[in-house]
Amino acid sequence: MAQSTNTNRNMTFFYPVIVYFVVFAIMNQAVLPMLPLDAVMGQALTSFVAGTVVYICFIATKKRGSDGTGRLVYLAPVKKSTCIGGVIAILWLGCAGVAMNNVIAAMGLQQISASYQQVEQAFYSSNLLREIIALGVITPLAEELLYRQLVFYRLRESYGRLTAVVASALIFGVLHMNIVQTVYAFVLGLLLALLMENYQDVRVPLLGHIAANIIAILRGETEWLSWLALGEPLFVPVTVILLAVTAVIAGYYIRSCKNTK
Repeated sequence: MAQSTNTNRNMTFFYPVIVYFVVFAIMNQAVLPMLPLDAVMGQALTSFVAGTVVYICFIATKKRGSDGTGRLVYLAPVKKSTCIGGVIAILWLGCAGVAMNNVIAAMGLQQISASYQQVEQAFYSSNLLREIIALGVITPLAEELLYRQLVFYRLRESYGRLTAVVASALIFGVLHMNIVQTVYAFVLGLLLALLMENYQDVRVPLLGHIAANIIAILRGETEWLSWLALGEPLFVPVTVILLAVTAVIAGYYIRSCKNTK
């Protein structure tokens, strides 16, 4: 009985993920086909519904205090550290997102992943404003609620900080379901988890996630970063600089984690 109880406790991190993707499946198979929505707005509606269900099932009914659960975490009082962390998150994840997209382009992963090409074609077929709202804001809202506010904290409680950072990022990456997004999401997931651990406020990684997504959308839909395309003179030096900045900041947060209980 004790062993069964421990197993159930250790697996609590997976329950919100199951509910989230069950809702996703129901929306995609039963609801969206009846609605006149394109892929982008369908993603927005599905993320909103799945995030709301996860919130109601796993957060609104709980009173756990310090980690923000038991209340609408995105509307909790804003601390000074949250503001500082939010600015850092935007700049850091913005740099990391550009660097990772460059690395993926240099490795040619986009060309070998047919599933990614299908996703890219579907999601970049709408207008820019819809893409920013749906993929740049609504999807990060739902994903941060799931992967950082719930999965990360539950893994942390059962297995400790290091395992929570790595495992939550791995789950976040793998569940994107194609090699390009898995690699990209895993690396960014590590950074988002470090932000969550250091600031204990899901809005900090949320701002970083939004920044990375919006920059990726603008890069794909405009000529804003065309000077950083593969083959351009600045592609390699800028990528190296951005990777170095990302690594240095990551090192700072890792040391900060080690120096606190």
